[in-house]
Amino acid sequence: MMKALSADQHDAALAEGLAVLVFRVAESPACQSFQPELDTFVARRPEIAVWTVEAMEQRDLSDRHGLRALPTIVMYRDGLPARRFAGGLSADDLVEELDELAAADMDEEYNDWMVEMMETGEAGSPHVGSR
Repeated sequence: MMKALSADQHDAALAEGLAVLVFRVAESPACQSFQPELDTFVARRPEIAVWTVEAMEQRDLSDRHGLRALPTIVMYRDGLPARRFAGGLSADDLVEELDELAAADMDEEYNDWMVEMMETGEAGSPHVGSR
């Protein structure tokens, strides 16, 4: 399933389970090149929620995630933005990264995210679920 995401849906939509958030701009050549890979990923993993954000229209979400490249892919697990990729990935790489995230120790993921946030000053998202 691939659906557009707005700021008011963000926290609830990404709070539980696995989800993929894709920031894009429809007119961007890089985003257009990535779209077939994203479509293939969605077809291979229909049980995964894939949310798209038009970066220029949803600037608050772009700012919240510290957007610097298009497309940007953020993989969530239970509200935690646990994986982030600047630029498109192949469908195979998306599946592999998602499978790794599904099997990951989330306490370790949370600690890694906190260290990165402290080192860079960028949280990626202030919503990390209830801990």
